[in-house]
Amino acid sequence: MRITIGGEDAVAFRLAEALMADHEVTLIVPEGTRDTALEKLDVQTIHGPTSSGKTLKAAEVSQADLFVACTPADERNLVACAEAKRLGALSVTCFLRRHEVQTNESEAQSLATSLHIDQVILPAARLAREILRIVMVPGALEAEAFINGKVRLVKRSIEKDAHFTEGTLKEIGVPKDVVLVMVQRGKETFIPSGDTAFQEGDLITAMGTMQGINRLLTRYLTNRKHGRDPRRALVVGGGAVGFAVAEGLEKANWDVKLIEANEKRALEIAPQLKSLVLYGDGTNLELLREEHIADYPVLIAVTSNDEKNLLVSLLAKQQGVQRIITRADKESNEMLFESVGIDVVRSATGAAIRTVVKRTNRSENDLMAEFEHGLVKVLRIEVPADQQPQELHLVKASMFAIIGAILRDEKVIIPQGRDSIQGGDQLLVFCKADDAESTRHFFENLPPLEANT
Repeated sequence: MRITIGGEDAVAFRLAEALMADHEVTLIVPEGTRDTALEKLDVQTIHGPTSSGKTLKAAEVSQADLFVACTPADERNLVACAEAKRLGALSVTCFLRRHEVQTNESEAQSLATSLHIDQVILPAARLAREILRIVMVPGALEAEAFINGKVRLVKRSIEKDAHFTEGTLKEIGVPKDVVLVMVQRGKETFIPSGDTAFQEGDLITAMGTMQGINRLLTRYLTNRKHGRDPRRALVVGGGAVGFAVAEGLEKANWDVKLIEANEKRALEIAPQLKSLVLYGDGTNLELLREEHIADYPVLIAVTSNDEKNLLVSLLAKQQGVQRIITRADKESNEMLFESVGIDVVRSATGAAIRTVVKRTNRSENDLMAEFEHGLVKVLRIEVPADQQPQELHLVKASMFAIIGAILRDEKVIIPQGRDSIQGGDQLLVFCKADDAESTRHFFENLPPLEANT
């Protein structure tokens, strides 16, 4: 695809970096822009105002399959998208990053539609949605749903004395309609086999139906003597992300408390939530203790300041909070926060970029999701119509790839060894990012049966 991006900060640079390997990318930046990140990009660069018709013509936006406006100024993005569409860009996407325009996704999309803008992305709303998806699953470190919720993916650690620690995988088995796609043990990552003996603290990633995943979580990965975690959360930060998270948890009947450091903002959102909204500094340990932080199974730190989020998270960890979800918008901070023991780290920028990258893949549903900072992916791959049926246990892929689900007509099959792949099937395949192309090629060109035996 030919993609033109307008923007001058880390959001635009990270988006261009994510797209440039597979697409022809042009980046529009203001005159005089000097940034080391920009110098490392393999893209064509045009200097000038993003919303200027003259600049857009110089960038040949009329030939673009996609134009993305992601400057820090929402009004400039709206004007740029409207002008790019008028000049002939096939599709235009507008980022809205501030409170003034981004009231909610529905209202923002209505405004965008009136300007003939094809897609609007609210990074804060996308981040809130990712956080809610994870929080809603007990103990989850990752959570995703595919095919209208018919297939689920979840990542969770094995608790002490959980059923999975009582023998090998062959001896214990897995619930019906579940496939284990990855195990992480320290720095080691592998696909489990029948001889795998799980340990407390192993991180298990699995795909399956909602019922199967629920059984896995409650009967295999957790210590059943502990019972279910109470649906309670403490949210620190009442900006667009924190407000949306608190509102979403309320709708799911969670008990929520929100702490906001800006008095005006706290007074503004308090009447809009059923939850208790406190005006105070979430990095104040005395305040956190007064609010009985140790009694909350989940803490969600989503202020607009990465360093404050980290401090709140470390204080919560020190006080014994079991699950901590933290916002880190600087790319360099995401892995850093995880390295000091933060359970789940997410960024608004990352959430928005994932939305665009997924849309620009070679088919709309080809890339279903990315995890582990883009190191692993879930791909949707169609088996050629003339493919003869092959039982899965006879299909030997040389790369790190495992089928998590088979879509056949209207039916979803969570595969076991004796299930077969046949022509016309669509496969949801979990694989390492480095193996993505070889994984596609393998399943789109399955070798003859005798070559697999």
